[in-house]
Amino acid sequence: MPLVQPLAEFRQNLEAQIRDNQLPEALNTLLTQLPDGSETYRIVSALIARFNAANKERFRNTITFDEYQRRVDQVSADFFDLLDGLTEINFEDVPASAPARQGLAGGKATTGEAGEADIRKATKKGSVLYRVPNLMRLQKPSRCTIRVAVDEEAILENIVLDEHVEIKSRIEISDVMSAELLDPVGGTFQISALNSRTQLVRETGYTEWNFNVTPLIEGVHQLLVKVSIMEVVPGFSEPIPREVSVIEMVTIETESASSDDDPLEFKPSGQTFSFNTTSTAQGDYEINYSKSAAPAPPVANRRSSSPGNGIRMMVLFLGILVIAPAVTWAVVPEPTLDWWVTSMKDSPEAYAAYIEEYHNTGSPHLEKAFFYKAEATNNLADLRAYQERFWQSGKFESKVISKIAVHENKSLENIRARPDSLKIRKFVSDFPESERLSEVKQAVEARPDKRPELMPVVENAYVTSVKAKPTETKVVAYLNDFPKRERLNEVDSAARAEPKVFQKVQPVLEDAYLKKMEAQSKQFLEKFPEPIRKERFEKILEKKPGLKRDAVIKMRRIEAARKARERGQ
Repeated sequence: MPLVQPLAEFRQNLEAQIRDNQLPEALNTLLTQLPDGSETYRIVSALIARFNAANKERFRNTITFDEYQRRVDQVSADFFDLLDGLTEINFEDVPASAPARQGLAGGKATTGEAGEADIRKATKKGSVLYRVPNLMRLQKPSRCTIRVAVDEEAILENIVLDEHVEIKSRIEISDVMSAELLDPVGGTFQISALNSRTQLVRETGYTEWNFNVTPLIEGVHQLLVKVSIMEVVPGFSEPIPREVSVIEMVTIETESASSDDDPLEFKPSGQTFSFNTTSTAQGDYEINYSKSAAPAPPVANRRSSSPGNGIRMMVLFLGILVIAPAVTWAVVPEPTLDWWVTSMKDSPEAYAAYIEEYHNTGSPHLEKAFFYKAEATNNLADLRAYQERFWQSGKFESKVISKIAVHENKSLENIRARPDSLKIRKFVSDFPESERLSEVKQAVEARPDKRPELMPVVENAYVTSVKAKPTETKVVAYLNDFPKRERLNEVDSAARAEPKVFQKVQPVLEDAYLKKMEAQSKQFLEKFPEPIRKERFEKILEKKPGLKRDAVIKMRRIEAARKARERGQ
């Protein structure tokens, strides 16, 4: 259908809704304006389906809150992209053969439908959801919502499941319900109901009540959420409340209504400055200033700080820099100016551009650029790039290590779920410092069908890890987890490459070699009962007295038997 307002204004309103955490409302608003069956209509319907699916998975606790937020953010991003490409053509009617409008999945029941419904007195089980923000701004309205639905999945549709949402399951409901938000004290909140107090509850979809709540007094206060069963009684024109299904007290903190829209206030310092600039031979400027005490004006009421204040200060300061270039360019280095601009953009692309520009310089902001980029992308490659550049000297090293540990845990979880050679090799490549290969071995051992194929891969992973970054823990783990020690020489060589490590592991490496010698000595005696190089063999046995004793006894017996045979002849 044709838009009743200019497209640019319509798009701006939808974008404002998204930024105000009203993504479902924005999707619904656009859907109602699109022609049934059009391509854009189907795209918006698909976005709604993705959003609702994320809600259901989060409610069932099959995804984490971070994953839920990531999916919601992805829907928002795709919606923004769709809005950017909208034209007037998207709102032109399509042929009448197009399928009928389905609307948002679930939909809402309205009071106008109540007269057409067969209202039954029987109660049933359903769900109640309410969203009341626990932090509100003084004298500014906040949207609060109450929902009732028979189907638990329906109640999750078209609403962001943030920390303010509460859901009560298996609550007794009826075909007609009432919902109210009440100020138990009075005079604390101004509450405006946006729907009729009594509404019909259908078997499908959800019924919703919306309220605008405006705090009138600063402090911590309470609101009452009241949801009641209504019963139709013959002789009464209106349904009669039978009992209360949900009555909850919500604690709300009200703070002064400072916001990013408020004018910026400066605090007087009590000093005045006078600047004089003179040109130098190099074309720069020298600055001289003097300061003197100035009477302080009356102090205005202080406002609470907000993240936006820092940005506004930066913008104003940059404005001063533009107005007074003679002073600025002599004081502020170019890397710092560029860093201010990069910080305001605050995107991975901006940080990447700054890194590329100042990679080989001594910019004091370079470390922050590396870290903020890694923090924004959370890519392992970006985290490693920070480590490589600022190893053991970075201010954010501990945070980077923690983020890498999260990646390591996820990789181990994937191996436990379904171990294969590619995952194991990638784990060693991604985490060469890891000392958790024993967990990889356990995951393979738990799959008997995979052991013959993957155990050589696991042993190779141990050896590769020791070669990449040898540690005492890794060497000992290999010796304990692979008793045959078929690749002992490689592990020994890797340990010797790090003298401090080798000093710690030399005793266990010696024991490992002696055990191998013990096994080989027995084989040697079996093959050469009367060795020609007897003295050399005995020297080898010096480090193993027990083995030497057994070998000497055996050699003496063999020699005695030989002499007896010679005498008999």
